[in-house]
Amino acid sequence: MNVDRSFFDCNCMIGKRADRREGEPWSLDQLRADMQAHGIAGALVVHAWSRDYDPAAGNREIIGAIGNEPGLHPCWAILPPGSGELSAPDRFVKEMLDNQVLAAIAFPHVHNYSLSSWSMSSLLAALESRRIPLLLPYEQTTWEEVDRLCSTYLYLPVIVTDLSYRHLRNLLPLWEKHRNLFVDLSWFSIHDGLSYLFEKDLVGQVLFGTNYPRYAPGAAITMVTYANIPESVRHLVAGGTLRGIINRIRRDAR
Repeated sequence: MNVDRSFFDCNCMIGKRADRREGEPWSLDQLRADMQAHGIAGALVVHAWSRDYDPAAGNREIIGAIGNEPGLHPCWAILPPGSGELSAPDRFVKEMLDNQVLAAIAFPHVHNYSLSSWSMSSLLAALESRRIPLLLPYEQTTWEEVDRLCSTYLYLPVIVTDLSYRHLRNLLPLWEKHRNLFVDLSWFSIHDGLSYLFEKDLVGQVLFGTNYPRYAPGAAITMVTYANIPESVRHLVAGGTLRGIINRIRRDAR
């Protein structure tokens, strides 16, 4: 059976990052060219300003940059509602959906705030109500916080990015506990890892992601392409699971 496994990247950034290395790609044109060269059909994309400068400005910039670009989906950074820098939670989520923004991302350490309920409950609940996934880079969180988020917001897809094999001892018990916990493949370099996770019935919680442009796409693509897993499962990891999350948001928004 010929199963479509077009890659859908959950973890991309454009714009000049504060920690950009010399010669590193940063523009939309470079992202498009690299996606085409590697056979990546779609991507969630955040603007570097949303992390390194001002989330509100970065959120506006990614909408202007992507426009109606086929296959590209903007991702917005979040902040505590109490700061007043973004719209109130329900209005913010409406603005997301009106602009076809189908994912959020949190940088609590960079932006100096807490994801605890006393700070973020109203916004996280608003995201959960529409099943909008929340990306959370590993260096921005703790395992206790991940456990609390997944336990409190059962219908919020939480995508922890930039993990490595060294995190498995903490990740595995949480993964088995929380079916709304996902990880990306950008740095998840485990030998025969997808086969191992398939045997543990966890591979459905793995998403293709590259952390572009910090990393080149080849490693994540290789992990999926050559994994010893059924072709139908390979399709889910490559993009099917993420497309399912995104398509549900679109259906519910009609």
